[in-house]
Amino acid sequence: MYVYRIVLFLVFGGYLFSPLLMSGWGSPGAAWYRPFLIWGVLIALTVWLERKRRLDEQHRGGGE
Repeated sequence: MYVYRIVLFLVFGGYLFSPLLMSGWGSPGAAWYRPFLIWGVLIALTVWLERKRRLDEQHRGGGE
């Protein structure tokens, strides 16, 4: 069930911040790497949360 909470959080955050992201993403003066930076942060956050979840499962005895 933990994964569903992460997905729900990311979807809710996407809806909440989508106007801000779209206005900053498409502005003519924006840096070319801004979309890649946003995706990199999302990927890093996902990796960090997954690593934390696996460590928690190993400590509880349900590890792989």
